[in-house]
This record gives sequence, C-alpha cells and structure tokens, in this order.
Amino acid sequence: MSFTVCLTPEEQALLERVSRQSARSQDDLVRQGIRELCQRLLEQTGPTPYETGRDLFGAGHLAEPPTDPAKRQIWEALHAKHGRLG
Repeated sequence: MSFTVCLTPEEQALLERVSRQSARSQDDLVRQGIRELCQRLLEQTGPTPYETGRDLFGAGHLAEPPTDPAKRQIWEALHAKHGRLG
C-alpha cells in the first residue's frame, strides 16, 4: 500500500540521517515507527468498557430477573417493550 506523508525539513533531515547511520531504508524506518507508535497507543487505551464490565453483563447469557419487586417490575416493562426473552 502506498501512503504519502509530508515531513518538515527537520523531520526529513532526521530521517535521512538515521537511515544512513542505521543502513536501513527510510521506508523501513517509517513503517517501524508507525508500528511502534500504534502499539504503544493501543496499550495506553486499556480495556474497552465492555471488557471492564464483562462479568457484570451476564457473560454471554441473559441476566436473571431481579428479586426486588420494584426492580422486577421495571425489568419486566423493559423486556416487554424491547421484546426480549429471558
């Protein structure tokens, strides 16, 4: 895949310098930089909200009806409105 990036003169000079010193192509250095940055950013984001609360969401099955009468009434109304079974 081809991709165009506009670099400042300072960034271009730095890339050329590192490319010469490391005997690696500029393309290789840019690919490695993108890969490392993306991995670092993904690690910083942490788990998704679903992953954080997975144990609270029924882990793949419908939640049990609440035993509290007031909560049970709301639960039944929501299930009737949205056509859910369970």
